[in-house]
Amino acid sequence: MLFTLPLHAEEAPPPAQAAPPAQAAPQRSPEEELAALRPVLIGKRYLDQARKRLAVQLARLSRQQDNPETWFEDNALVVNAFTADVQVMYALEFQEGAQLVSHGMMKGWGMDHERLHQRALANLDRAHGEIAIKPVGKLPWLSVIETEDGYAASRVLLHWRWAELTLTLGDVLVLGMPTRDVVVFTATLDPEKIGQLRETVETVERHQGRPVSRRLFQWTPQGWLDFDESLEQAQQQRRQQGEQQGAGEGKMVEAAAKPEADVAGQPAQAQAGGQPRQEDAGNEHRDQQGQQPLQHGREDTR
Repeated sequence: MLFTLPLHAEEAPPPAQAAPPAQAAPQRSPEEELAALRPVLIGKRYLDQARKRLAVQLARLSRQQDNPETWFEDNALVVNAFTADVQVMYALEFQEGAQLVSHGMMKGWGMDHERLHQRALANLDRAHGEIAIKPVGKLPWLSVIETEDGYAASRVLLHWRWAELTLTLGDVLVLGMPTRDVVVFTATLDPEKIGQLRETVETVERHQGRPVSRRLFQWTPQGWLDFDESLEQAQQQRRQQGEQQGAGEGKMVEAAAKPEADVAGQPAQAQAGGQPRQEDAGNEHRDQQGQQPLQHGREDTR
């Protein structure tokens, strides 16, 4: 299965024969092989482990080759960087199983890293491009992509699909891909909810198979980046300032209540003497006249 590839990377190269890996597929044309191409996200830590095992296997087999150095290079895995600790490798998904893509296969197709990557993305979008999301049970501010096709994390590479989601969810998308089968994200920078997201990602990565990363990532128009924790801290500061401002306004309202209570007693005094009522009326008229130039002044400056 595709999910076990990083754990069995040593099985990806062909047997001891010197034939390029692409020729190991039975009776398939290059176009048929390219049609089966898919990108696979993998944590750098696990990829490094797979590479070490693969290197041991290749070193043993290369002794039988006339040009072991070239043979070793041709059988090395094709890998592109995604972020600091997540990498993209490639596989051919066939009904009978999946095969990791090597440099020898890529050269046999006449492709370079960029063309290979774009072809893999196009295939993924065509076969698994839909991003079906659902809220997490008791945490409705979290959304999850949980699929049985093994390409939940790989869908993160379909940047234009996520750009479409921002039209309804907003530009703030913070995401975790703890395994290749689970992606969880939120559309807020609220520190408490980011904390719930981080806890969920760490729990899934720790207890489920095929791990990718415990890190969080944020969507930008230019691509996914490692989550900038300063954004969360800034949101926390704005929240605290809002709470402090609200508390201050509450005190001001309470303080203003006493003068209003005093004003409520003025009509009775005005009825008794008469003069206070006329003076208040005159003051109110002057206040209204005094406010008019200010209103016009604001309009004129627009």
